[in-house]
Amino acid sequence: MAFHTKNRTDRLHYAPLLNFAILITSVVTFGLAVSYAHAAINTPMWPQALIYMRPRPSNGKIIVYSAFMPFFTILQSIANLLLHFLYSLHPIYSLAIFSVYFIGWLVQWSIWMHCEISGIGFENAGKGETCWQVNIDHRKDDMIPLRSSQGVVNGRVGLGAVVIALYGVYAVLAVMAVFRNGRGGGSMRMK
Repeated sequence: MAFHTKNRTDRLHYAPLLNFAILITSVVTFGLAVSYAHAAINTPMWPQALIYMRPRPSNGKIIVYSAFMPFFTILQSIANLLLHFLYSLHPIYSLAIFSVYFIGWLVQWSIWMHCEISGIGFENAGKGETCWQVNIDHRKDDMIPLRSSQGVVNGRVGLGAVVIALYGVYAVLAVMAVFRNGRGGGSMRMK
């Protein structure tokens, strides 16, 4: 069972459009993630946080927290676009890759929602909360970089939800291709 074929009639017709949409959304999300990481790195710590809670994570950990999934999604989308135009992707390959990325984005999005949008991290300050954002100076001051970047936070989380939806659509269509091609007794190539 090969993952690629040179037969261009076996192509998945919707794949380039979905891959391109995922790529564009991920590039914008990556830009917002870098902006968020920059603001988080430059935001002062809450004075009591240094005594009662964990210290701020390293700059590298903040960047990984913010931009891990968008960065690897950009690489994966470019690779899939190249593979699509050079070869035909097998539906099992598409299903496996997009399911993994769907789950990865769902986990990343859930962490972003929990720590940045829901406010749970700020309500549980000092109670062993896992979000490092409880350690920042969370006064209502627009001069604090992380507070003034709330639009960046909302945009990143919103675009993360769009990427999750696109991966979900791609995975569903790949499952449909597997069943469609498997039922007819023919090859397992996406048509």
